[in-house]
Amino acid sequence: MESMNTLRNIVGCMAAIALMSVSAVAQNRPDLSGVWELRFDSKNVPPAPLTPAAASEDRNVQYEHDLHAVRWCHFFGVPYVMDVTPIGVTQNTNGKEVLITTSVRNPSRHIYSDGRPHPSQETFDPVSGGNSTGHWEGDAFVVETVGFSDEGITAIPGGGHRTAGSRLVERFRLINNGNQLSVVSTWEDSRVFSKPHTYEYRYYRAPKGTELREYDCNAADENRAKYLTPATKAASK
Repeated sequence: MESMNTLRNIVGCMAAIALMSVSAVAQNRPDLSGVWELRFDSKNVPPAPLTPAAASEDRNVQYEHDLHAVRWCHFFGVPYVMDVTPIGVTQNTNGKEVLITTSVRNPSRHIYSDGRPHPSQETFDPVSGGNSTGHWEGDAFVVETVGFSDEGITAIPGGGHRTAGSRLVERFRLINNGNQLSVVSTWEDSRVFSKPHTYEYRYYRAPKGTELREYDCNAADENRAKYLTPATKAASK
């Protein structure tokens, strides 16, 4: 019995040391936490290098798809939620997760940084926000997102749209003495882009006391629905 208790104590001590080590490493990393906002000079988005097939797509199809998501209060997903201002970033001190919240009707982005892989596509249902995992490369938090659905607002800044085969890599990094958050996004999708499409957003740290508002969405509001119904469909009725 005494040897068993000793073993339990050793295992407990090892677990405690491991947790302390993880916490210490996490505390030595840049803290991305805060409320961040976009300004007029926050976006550097070049035209996307589209494939001939993607470039020839009917733009009205994309327009109606995204407007439909707004009309019916769908979860808008990535990348749209990164274009909402302000955004809130919470970096867990245990190093397991970074959370991004916005004011629109959308689940928070859970970016898992505990080393777990993306779930199997056989068990994971694609969603508008995809599945995100992250790791640190020096002072940059590198996030990979896959597992997208075709729901929500699928338009991508610069041109093109996300598909089930899209892969997004984001590099989050504090700049300007921590007063700005740089997010460099790179999209890869052979059906949409002839080569990876990269752009950068630079968020400014919001003034102290800035809070995220929560906007309601009522799909049953008739006046709202009439306003958001595409003119092409309205004319055919």
